[in-house]
Amino acid sequence: MKSPLISLYIGSICLIGSCSLSAQESWQSQLVTQDATGALTYQKDNDGFVLPDFSHAGYRNGRDIPAVDLPERTLTLSPLEDKEADNTQQIQKAIDEVGKYALTPEGFRGVVLLKAGRYNIDGTLNLTYDGVILRGEGNCFSDQDSTVLYGRNAAEKAKRLILMGNSSAHNWGNGKGDARVNIVTEKVMPGDYSFLVEDASAYREGDLICVKYPTTTAWLEAVWYGGNTKRDTDESKKWKTKDIDISYHRYVTKVEGNRIELDAPLFYTLDKQYAQAYIYKIPNPSTVRRNVGIENLHLSFERSPENSTANVDQNCIYMSSLEDSWVKGVSMSGFVHAGIKTTSTTRSTIEDCYAIDPSGLCTGGTYYNFENYHRSQLILLKNCYARNGRHHYISNGCASTSGIVIQNFRSELSLAQAEGHRLWSQGILFDNWKELGTIKSNAGKIGMYLRDNMGSGHGWGGTQSVFWNCDVQNGAIYLDKVPTGQNYAIGCIAKTIRRYRNNMSEYTNGYIEGQNRKGLQPASLYEAQRAARGITTGIKSVPVRQADIPHIVVEANRIRIKSLQSASVSIYTTNGTLIQTFPSPSDNWTESMPLNDDFYVVRVQAAGRKAYSRKVLVRNAGK
Repeated sequence: MKSPLISLYIGSICLIGSCSLSAQESWQSQLVTQDATGALTYQKDNDGFVLPDFSHAGYRNGRDIPAVDLPERTLTLSPLEDKEADNTQQIQKAIDEVGKYALTPEGFRGVVLLKAGRYNIDGTLNLTYDGVILRGEGNCFSDQDSTVLYGRNAAEKAKRLILMGNSSAHNWGNGKGDARVNIVTEKVMPGDYSFLVEDASAYREGDLICVKYPTTTAWLEAVWYGGNTKRDTDESKKWKTKDIDISYHRYVTKVEGNRIELDAPLFYTLDKQYAQAYIYKIPNPSTVRRNVGIENLHLSFERSPENSTANVDQNCIYMSSLEDSWVKGVSMSGFVHAGIKTTSTTRSTIEDCYAIDPSGLCTGGTYYNFENYHRSQLILLKNCYARNGRHHYISNGCASTSGIVIQNFRSELSLAQAEGHRLWSQGILFDNWKELGTIKSNAGKIGMYLRDNMGSGHGWGGTQSVFWNCDVQNGAIYLDKVPTGQNYAIGCIAKTIRRYRNNMSEYTNGYIEGQNRKGLQPASLYEAQRAARGITTGIKSVPVRQADIPHIVVEANRIRIKSLQSASVSIYTTNGTLIQTFPSPSDNWTESMPLNDDFYVVRVQAAGRKAYSRKVLVRNAGK
């Protein structure tokens, strides 16, 4: 079985700025310091808050994505011989067949491997079984090198190219469940893992629970009814109790007397003076799917003049009712709403993915390259790239979305901010976000701020959120201090970091430290917090024959290649246009002609071996 070698190659080449610290003076934040052993020490800010531990975001609370190698449980498909045929049914049949396999002790059933080629998809692929992985042979543009799923008839209805999980989004009991009991701790702080309840006798280690902080009039008053500037003159701009759902999806790790300990921290203050928090057991957890994976594919939608202005909720991948699942090495284009959209999804990872060049009508509710919707929690987006969208990343799930980490994200030519979008998201970490190339304007590029009267009255976009070591070039970071909470920008490069409502004195800046000061240590807060927990991967990676992998190094304006065997090198644009071809002598470096700033596909073909392709990002020196 072919190892998944072809993937987006931006992570290692874009962190150079944060890793090359020898010529810079390193420094540490006043709020968290790291000693020589890697241990972290946290200090309270002026409001008594500490930075939360974000390291539980991602697959299995922050573990690496597993490398699943099950050759005896792998069904392999090739595209139908008829190039115009619909491949939906043959792929779905293979998924259903693997879905009948018994689970291994590690929780996997098997793999559906799609050989390189173009697969027309006129329907939706339903990846709805625990432990099933859909894998391709590459995410590049060419169906000769990669597995391309091509969504057709996209204008007929709102469509998902792939559904992962359960089509019915789990609502965590919608505030109700068994063994409801009140929390008696007066004030549970952001970052806390435990609290006291009235009676913990019904709870055991391993119980799946919801921690609920109900919305009351007292709480709404404390947060200025959403902060909207028209709230005193327009009643419709005030948040209502029905608008806010502060809920946390957690497992009990320890019960000691009436103290309940959780597997991940909370991200907002549960203050009894405003509302009575409580817990209950989440019903029907069997509706949630686990260990579902998508790897190494390219997804795109058909477009024509007839449907180019279609405004539909159309997504390449829709992740619903999932836990401990992942998408890795997947590229997406041509979507209208989102490349990847999550709902009722927890403890999952989106890694080495890129969502570029959406199409259709560009307006409100469209062009969200990566979107976390309702009940999205503890999700990691790592080494991803977005281009030509409106909101390249958006936390759009209101108060039920929290504990999200966006790490080493690369953004280019966005039309609007990446942000906490509406109604009180909590605990969002932007870790090493970077704007590439040209930015469209000096408008805000990322933010946690008062969205004010936008949309349906979005108000406060988020709280207890952190921008760490981010670089928006000459753009802005909008950063509001929210009532009852705080937002942070630490070690960030920006023309300005400020509150959104700059001319209104009642609104103030969030916590700003080290603006335009390079050398922040640790360079990645998420990785430092993960290391401090001593996380190790439970499943070893599949070994790869090094002789099969040419060395590809990206330098300023060019690419250098060395193959252990004599090979032919071809360089394509991402639209498939061949722009250079040259030989690569055995075990010797050779290099391309100068290249413009852009993504390219490098294809290395050695005699007797399958061609190896990699997507790379070329930049001018100093950018």
